[in-house]
Amino acid sequence: MTRSDIAAALAATRKIGMAEARAMVDDVLDAVAAGVARGDVALAGFGKFSVSRRAARPDRNPRTGEPMVVGPSARVTFRAAKALKDRVAG
Repeated sequence: MTRSDIAAALAATRKIGMAEARAMVDDVLDAVAAGVARGDVALAGFGKFSVSRRAARPDRNPRTGEPMVVGPSARVTFRAAKALKDRVAG
């Protein structure tokens, strides 16, 4: 499902125009992204977005075999709520 699909579903459900629905979807996704950047975002019945940080670590260049250092990184993780897992399971 894409942003456009979500906007189309929202427009049909709320009987609003596509431009307004797209703006609403963009606003919600922007708010979630900003929340994740500040910390955790928990949506009851849906799941929790959080940031997992990794420290710098030694590694090897796969092409040359030379040692190198991989810099610190952050990744966004998502843990589905039980209600979402149950709905998906059918």
